[in-house]
Amino acid sequence: MTLTRSWLLSVVAVVAAFAAVVALPGGRAEAHPLGNFTVNRYSGIELYSDVIRVNYVLDLAEVPAFQEFGAVDANGDGDISSTESEAYSASKGREIADNLMLSLDSNEAPLTVVASGLTFPAGQAGLDTLRLALVLEAQASSRGELSYSDSNYGDRLGWKEIVVTKSPGLVLGTGAPTTDASQALTQYPDDLLSSALDITSVAFSFDATGAAAAPPIDGAALTVAPAEAPARSGSGLASLIDTEHLTPFVIALALLAAFGFGAVHALEPGHGKTLVAAYFVGVKGGARQALTLGGIIAVTHTVGVLAIGAVTLYASRWILPENLYPWLSLASGLMILMLGLRLIASRGGLAWAHGILHRVLPHHHHHHAPAPGADGPPPWRSIVALGLADGLTPSPSALVVLLAAVSLDRLALGLGLVISFSIGLAAVLAAVSLALVYAREIGDSLAARFASSRGLAGRLGALTGGDAVLVRVAPLGGACALVVAGTFLTLRALAGTGIGIL
Repeated sequence: MTLTRSWLLSVVAVVAAFAAVVALPGGRAEAHPLGNFTVNRYSGIELYSDVIRVNYVLDLAEVPAFQEFGAVDANGDGDISSTESEAYSASKGREIADNLMLSLDSNEAPLTVVASGLTFPAGQAGLDTLRLALVLEAQASSRGELSYSDSNYGDRLGWKEIVVTKSPGLVLGTGAPTTDASQALTQYPDDLLSSALDITSVAFSFDATGAAAAPPIDGAALTVAPAEAPARSGSGLASLIDTEHLTPFVIALALLAAFGFGAVHALEPGHGKTLVAAYFVGVKGGARQALTLGGIIAVTHTVGVLAIGAVTLYASRWILPENLYPWLSLASGLMILMLGLRLIASRGGLAWAHGILHRVLPHHHHHHAPAPGADGPPPWRSIVALGLADGLTPSPSALVVLLAAVSLDRLALGLGLVISFSIGLAAVLAAVSLALVYAREIGDSLAARFASSRGLAGRLGALTGGDAVLVRVAPLGGACALVVAGTFLTLRALAGTGIGIL
């Protein structure tokens, strides 16, 4: 293949990646159980007349695999030798076996690793995932009650599945799960994408008197795995970092595509548009505030990616990066809740209620001072707080791009892609704010023109003019929307942190 042809293919790949993601529905982007942080586990239990066999699979997504490669590559030369692979498989196999509990009629039946295989299916952004397949065996029993539990990686997110194989001659009692939903972590049913399986223990009765003897173990099959990991969200942005033949034009196109991915990300459900709209309905913000808000969101999102990237690289032994997201979400929810309460206190509250009462009861002559700041533009610290709240939780796909940039020695390109993505995200939210600012100005102008008219137009103008009841109530509605959204986000984040609410 000539350099010109490769260069053209790189350009086409960047454009195609962006077009593919734009065409995808937004609702599933954050719902996939196989995110880039997940540690997925599978246990396939087989009962024979002479042995109990467990086929165990550990699947590490890009981020935990990136963290684990140091333990696999013992000499740090970047190349996984067969000796290193075997040593890691043996060590990790013993660790996994120690956290598996198999008992027969309440008597412990120790599991021993008898075969293993380590593979590295390709993941996003040129990063590999890690797949360790183990075969463990325990002494058989002809019949009885079996219980099995897996406490490995109990603090990590991911798919957790236990399956019992129903072989000829084996009689299983109730409670034995026999449906292999993920096919040993190689494919995942669409109807479970928004709710990953979480099965870590089983208990059931069995009768293996008429079961066959265990077949020989096919060790070679343990090293056969999918060439690529199951699809995950954010693959379009992640694919930009390992684009070949980085000419200036291809780099510029990749940065433009990253900007587009950020914009698409902002348009997906749950990414701040409603919060920004509610805030700008609840305040008299102008174009400067809208643009400032966009800048703060861009900076906050970029800094968040860099901070979690640093934790992943240097502090993951003490802090799991995926555990930071619920706490960041909690901080974001609390900020939004406080903003909403502040708006109700300073721009709504008793002052608005008194104004409405005065219009309904014209002879009500009690006068109260307006709430502080009720008629002025929003304070800049509130704009800063909203920008921090909206950009505080960075996109996992942007983090994958950063880690891939470190792995591929393309740090400058990775930073550029993250910054472009953040600017695209912020641009959409700033555009929403600007649209509301100009819509309010146009509405005020039209209302003032109609207010002097007679008939229906005059009545509509009186209802929507700058001093009308409808206009004075609308900001209170925006403030209440912020309180509701902030409360919901806070409660959801509390559940994610494990604190919960009694």
